[in-house]
Amino acid sequence: MRLRRRDQRAVVFRPRITEKEPDATTYETWGDPVTIFGHVQPAGGRVTAEMYGERAAYMLTMYVEGRPAVTESAGAWVDVPPEIPNPDYRVVAIRPWSGHTVIDLEKVRS
Repeated sequence: MRLRRRDQRAVVFRPRITEKEPDATTYETWGDPVTIFGHVQPAGGRVTAEMYGERAAYMLTMYVEGRPAVTESAGAWVDVPPEIPNPDYRVVAIRPWSGHTVIDLEKVRS
């Protein structure tokens, strides 16, 4: 499957890093940014509804050519600028197909 260049958009991904304070409390930070171009659309379909149920209403699906350097639980800056400290989406699943990869993103509720 080939993706049209005009339909692709840039999404910044950052891996999640768990930091530990000296008093043993943990907090979440984000690693170095990786910009990936792909086709982003709302999640839908029977399989997505069966996998995620009502959560599918708050999800996006991103189609990327090749195998991106992204891991599950990474943060995704889709609708906000990358300078913002916290992401607006989080990677839930990465499903490789022949020639492309499907990345499921879920909205972060704060």
